[in-house]
Amino acid sequence: MTAWLENVSDRLKEVTTERLSYGPDYVVKLTLPVEVGGQVVALKIFKRQGLFKDWYDQRHGSKAERSFVAASYLQSNGIGTPAPIAWLDKWKDGRLLESYYLCLFEAAPCLRDLLSEILHDRRDNAPMLELMQLVAPAVRAMHDAGFMHGDMGNQNILLPTREDGTWGQPQFIDLNRGKISPSGVSAAERAFDISRMILPGAYLKIFKLIYSHHEDTSVELDKYEQKYRVRYERHRASRKFRRPLRYLRNKKNASQRPVYPLLKDIWLWDEKSAQPMIALDAREKRQQRQIGYLLRMFLRAIGLLPRIYRHYRKLLASSYQQQIKMHGRIGVALHPHPAYIDAELSLLESLGNPPVLIRFCHHETPVDWQRGIGVVNYLHQRGVAITAAILQDRRAVTNPAEWSSFLELVVSAIADKVEQIEITHAMNRVKWGVWSDREFSTLLEPAFALQRRFPQVKWIGPACIDFEYMPLLTALSAVPKGAKFSALSHLLYVDRRGAPENKQGYFSTLEKSALLRAVAETSEHTENQVIISEVNWPLKDTGEWSPVTCPYVTPKWRRLRPGETEDEYANYLVRFYIITLCSGHVDQVFWWRLSAFGYGLVDDVHEFRQRPAFVALKMLLATLGEAVFIRKWPTQSSLYLFEFERNGKIIRMAWVHGESTVSLPEFAFDQVVDRDGNVTEHWVLSESPLYFI
Repeated sequence: MTAWLENVSDRLKEVTTERLSYGPDYVVKLTLPVEVGGQVVALKIFKRQGLFKDWYDQRHGSKAERSFVAASYLQSNGIGTPAPIAWLDKWKDGRLLESYYLCLFEAAPCLRDLLSEILHDRRDNAPMLELMQLVAPAVRAMHDAGFMHGDMGNQNILLPTREDGTWGQPQFIDLNRGKISPSGVSAAERAFDISRMILPGAYLKIFKLIYSHHEDTSVELDKYEQKYRVRYERHRASRKFRRPLRYLRNKKNASQRPVYPLLKDIWLWDEKSAQPMIALDAREKRQQRQIGYLLRMFLRAIGLLPRIYRHYRKLLASSYQQQIKMHGRIGVALHPHPAYIDAELSLLESLGNPPVLIRFCHHETPVDWQRGIGVVNYLHQRGVAITAAILQDRRAVTNPAEWSSFLELVVSAIADKVEQIEITHAMNRVKWGVWSDREFSTLLEPAFALQRRFPQVKWIGPACIDFEYMPLLTALSAVPKGAKFSALSHLLYVDRRGAPENKQGYFSTLEKSALLRAVAETSEHTENQVIISEVNWPLKDTGEWSPVTCPYVTPKWRRLRPGETEDEYANYLVRFYIITLCSGHVDQVFWWRLSAFGYGLVDDVHEFRQRPAFVALKMLLATLGEAVFIRKWPTQSSLYLFEFERNGKIIRMAWVHGESTVSLPEFAFDQVVDRDGNVTEHWVLSESPLYFI
């Protein structure tokens, strides 16, 4: 081995030598002769240094020696690193002429390359979170063993897999800047290492929580990490000025695709909660915001709100004043995936086949789209009223041709089988891939262009989310000239941690519905109809399946346990449908969705268990699905009493919210049936609706 090492510079000229990295200090892969082991090894060649660095290395060890010592220390403490073999320095007259570090070759991708694949190609939260769960504990173990890496970029963490495909122990490389501290690594040193990792801001927060043994990140660690990260970002940004020739050379030789997407182009889907994840932190989102869009939104709102508000006051005063036919107004969303659809179709039939909403997502595959088309065909043949929803991702914005082809495929297949198609989704949430009204407009244009070929298509939108009507006004103004929506659709979450009667400022479900109607009736970009195409409440203790706590249950969420109990959820469902539809301000409501562990009517994790909300919806549809709303009785503010007529028979529904010591007005009835369809003799007014039949 010694003889082989003494001539190592000659080995670099051998044909079998494979260069693994480039730069002043670089790594090659080669195979040792059989007589010295025959192993595949990695050899790092360190460049010649200046006089001062040579002077320093004579006293503290060369980079090669420090790498060997660090690797030996990590291995002795059970921390992953390729097994060190040797280091070799060649000195003459106080100058380091050659320096090499030799270790076993580890055939494994680095964290940088795996992240690049996820962010560019897979665009999926699950493998992203899996990497966080793998790497963060390994970094913590390294620090707890008394070692600070000093240069812990993503490229310096190798992630091998075992023969069975499971992850092996992460391997730390490029150790020459490391610092051994058996007495302990300080919070500042830990933070320095973490600050060298490149992760989207929201996932960096998750990484630090996992690193902290799934507890709150210490204030000290967080403070130092943010400080060092900002400093390092400035350092990276200044490279073009500090080393302009190298910068220009690298820019010229760079491949078309950068290692990571631009921050605004990061888009990751989470299947458990059926939504894209918030990938960026607040600082990153501020950096990407377009001031022009925000200014246009503000000015447009200033111009339109006075007229809208005047009309809203008139509409609010007319709430519950008109008779409403309930037929076809209560809908539910399906999930047309193979593991779901048979169970969901059976459940839908037991509900009486109410109107359904079926999503087509751009991020999915043509196979998924064809499955959705198949479900539309099946339901259409059975006379079920269908609303389709077409959802964008970030790639729909960055690749307009791909988006247009997707629309063409779906619309041409379902145009004559659906009542309406909702175009785009939650444009006022950047996690859905839209950063401005102009980007939003590019998504609408090919959709409305298709209407010339398929005049029967009724586009509804713009499907903004939550009580944010300023972006709603801006989204409506982005509709192509000469076009308009057949209805204003909206994703109305009133208070995801409380009752539908709760107020946000002055606005409860009723007021928000009236304001939506006012927007629709005063806008030239939509007909005078309002459809709530998504609503639900997150369920308590459903972990990362909950739309609130996904994709990682933080210590905060473990303490607060956000969400509603299944019983509360069922109460809210009935009350939301009645308040919105009977108010006269909303024409149709779709519940999202029929089966989902974190927020659905049915628990899809435990053999499609019917929750109380499913039973409550079944009772609501059976009792009032074909009824006519007559009036809301004048009562105390905490008592809600609605009157319906069905086949000549009067049915009343009542519940209380807030104060429970209220009296029911006198009226005749034969029996009282609870929310779930059970006849009860000993009834008490409560948050759970009762039917007086």
